[in-house]
Amino acid sequence: MIKKIHIFIFILIILKTINIFANGKQDVITFSRWASLQEAENSRLLVKEFMKRYPNIKVNTNFLPWSDYWQKVKDSIQGNNTTDVFLLSQTIATPYIVNGYFKNLKEIEGTLERFNDMQSITKSAVIYNNGIYAMPVGIGVRALVYNKTLFDEVDIKYPDNTQPWTWKEFKEKTKNLTTYKDSEVIQYAAHFYKLEIWEALVNQMGGRLTDDNSNPTKIFINTPEGIEGLQLLIDLINENIIPPFIDAESEWNGPWGSPDTAVATGKVAIMQTGPWGLDTVEDAGIDYGTAPLPMGKTRCNRGYINSLAISKNSKKPDAAWTFIKWLTSIEGQIKSTNLSGELPANKDALEECKKNSKYPIEIMNAYYSELPYVITGPMYPDEKFNDILNNILSRCFRQDILSEMAALQIEIQCTELIKQDKANK
Repeated sequence: MIKKIHIFIFILIILKTINIFANGKQDVITFSRWASLQEAENSRLLVKEFMKRYPNIKVNTNFLPWSDYWQKVKDSIQGNNTTDVFLLSQTIATPYIVNGYFKNLKEIEGTLERFNDMQSITKSAVIYNNGIYAMPVGIGVRALVYNKTLFDEVDIKYPDNTQPWTWKEFKEKTKNLTTYKDSEVIQYAAHFYKLEIWEALVNQMGGRLTDDNSNPTKIFINTPEGIEGLQLLIDLINENIIPPFIDAESEWNGPWGSPDTAVATGKVAIMQTGPWGLDTVEDAGIDYGTAPLPMGKTRCNRGYINSLAISKNSKKPDAAWTFIKWLTSIEGQIKSTNLSGELPANKDALEECKKNSKYPIEIMNAYYSELPYVITGPMYPDEKFNDILNNILSRCFRQDILSEMAALQIEIQCTELIKQDKANK
């Protein structure tokens, strides 16, 4: 009997091998992305799962730190490197899309059908000149994550997990969460990613940054509403609700942790992070809850879109598309979003992901409730646009310049950049 089982297993192996090589060698493609150690491990698990489903395709991986990755993208494509599939992050990817680094997916059969499966907010991030240059794979959404024990200590009722506080309520309820010793803050009420959240606050107050984030031609932030949104963030700093701004690096590596780890330090009661930050809180043994971002005159939350693109130099575009197609399928989205902490780009996968999330629905409800209110950042074909924004906003948050001056400088400098770009075309 044992001998027969061994023979049967041997035959299965032979049949699988024949299937792989029936039409020649395996197609071999390379997948590149930025990644922390955990992100790299998660991506390897996804790749391994894909190769089980498609044994005729072998996926090699190349993972790099964030800052090194984007130079690698440029070097790979300009140097005719063999990387086939790249992970893209919305705003920083625009110059690479505009300069023709990626294949127009419309040239590959079946991509339009999958593109139609995507949530509407994801589509503008990958369209340029009527072409589709990447397939959305995930939506990054942040919500409030709070330490229940610290709330209990000052007798604060937990916020609802789908209906937001107003900013006035937020400040009134959380002011006692900032604590002092010898006049020095030893615990802050909250920690936000200031260079991202500001755009949500501007929109919440009725303002906006540009006329069209997909193709900005005018700057609108220099209005009473835009200034009010910037000032709201400054007020949170001045009232010691959130830590002061030093620079972008300190936001992530300062003494209060990052917006993704602050609650886990035990020195911050509330942080704004995506589901990707929940494991850190759980590992720290903290009893936590989630809630939507507080609202101004209306609800709004700043998010981002990640997508997958095929190099224009890929020698195996069909195999690369098969990989992307699986990652953006319902099955692939359930597996990838649980590992990445993003919400699914595929609209049909959303309900399935709700059923299959690794976190309880009462935790995830805050994120799902934010989806209709997510905006994404400006896409501009010149990296200088974001450099200008970050430079001026950093000075504003350090209070080197007033909110009114920051709005005026953004209007003047970004408008000039738009004019230069049009003149050069």
